[in-house]
Amino acid sequence: MQRTTFLVTLVIATIVALALLYFLLQPKAPSWPTIQPAVNTTQSQQKQNATQPKTTLSTIIATIEASQGGRVLANGTETAAWNSSRPFVLVLEAVPERCMALDYWLVNDTILGERRLNLTIAGNTTIKAFFAKPRYTFTIKTNATGAAAQINSENYTLPASISVPACSTLEVKPLETPLYKPLNNTLTIMVSSDTNIMLYYRQKSINSIQILINGKPQEVEVKLAPFVKSNGTIETTSDGLIHIKGTVFIYIYVPWNFTRVIVQADIKPLRDPGGFNVGRYCEWGVDPFAYYNSFYDETRVEFQGCKPVGGLHVGYVGGKRYEYEKPGAIFIDAINVEAWVKIEAYP
Repeated sequence: MQRTTFLVTLVIATIVALALLYFLLQPKAPSWPTIQPAVNTTQSQQKQNATQPKTTLSTIIATIEASQGGRVLANGTETAAWNSSRPFVLVLEAVPERCMALDYWLVNDTILGERRLNLTIAGNTTIKAFFAKPRYTFTIKTNATGAAAQINSENYTLPASISVPACSTLEVKPLETPLYKPLNNTLTIMVSSDTNIMLYYRQKSINSIQILINGKPQEVEVKLAPFVKSNGTIETTSDGLIHIKGTVFIYIYVPWNFTRVIVQADIKPLRDPGGFNVGRYCEWGVDPFAYYNSFYDETRVEFQGCKPVGGLHVGYVGGKRYEYEKPGAIFIDAINVEAWVKIEAYP
């Protein structure tokens, strides 16, 4: 009986031990996380997504234009639009067409004048190059101040400078004047930059000029002073005036029997020093043999015989008398002035 009870107890203990061992050897189930409540359980999923911050990179755009007359190179190419998500550098060069030049750049609202630009583009930028036809200075120099030339049918006293558009074609024709004979032929020149040319002239003698005798134009003999150099021009106008420009020393031979001579002059200085003197020679053997009136600011002098009537600055010329200093001759010394002179002679 005792043995039977022992066996039953042993069997029960074995079963309990096996059951306990079975449960100990089984894998454990995963643990579940703690669930947090939504911030707003009534908000739709779309609205919740919209409230989340988004990070995007903006695009920087540069556009390049050119007016008529040229083109633009950007980093060595003619690409007209550039873009990047980061700041970038553009090296810009204006390339004008023939006879054109860069006038200016307009970068957004800023005007720039350099032909080449190095720009750091950090924001949207508009760039435009404006081209225009430049003007150049055309200058004629000469060995004879007061000589003349014609440029495209318009007359100029030399030296002269004019402004012309690029690629202008100029016909330059040297002109003969009472004082100078040209040594150059007509020239045709295309102006593509500031240009200087030189014209050469030979001074010549003048033989006659018009004055008013008894109110009528009449030719009288005229001679340049032989011992001084004239660098100016002399011409007779249609209304009986003698136009003098520059520095001129001349003798005008009014017949001695016309005792009353009136000289009127409208004078303006060209540069300093300047002056305007008028005189008349007396008969041979008279000492002093000539009187003069210096009138830079005056407009009229009258001679009775060889003596001036009135005048603020009256003097005489003495010393050796030369054969060209004939009785009755009027001398005019015009120094760096432009003058319109009228000479009237009466018995």
